[in-house]
Amino acid sequence: MKTLNKAQVEAMFQREAVLFGTEDGVPAFRVKALLGTDAVERACVSGAGDRWNRYGMGGYTIEYLTLLGFQVAASFYNVQQLRQEELQE
Repeated sequence: MKTLNKAQVEAMFQREAVLFGTEDGVPAFRVKALLGTDAVERACVSGAGDRWNRYGMGGYTIEYLTLLGFQVAASFYNVQQLRQEELQE
């Protein structure tokens, strides 16, 4: 996948997001599939509540990224892509 601009990232978030309580978010496992594990880990380094959160019902809890967290993950992904491109030149 090529690098993504803000509009593309927001559209991807809207396409992948599901409702958790009162907030939209993208399950972390989906973000890993789209942008990579390193991007999710970078987004989750800090910012609990703002960038990522967990939602649970019964015995199951799922981690998800908010729009801000998704944007951080996509930015990390972009930098990785650009770095690879630069190294190939």
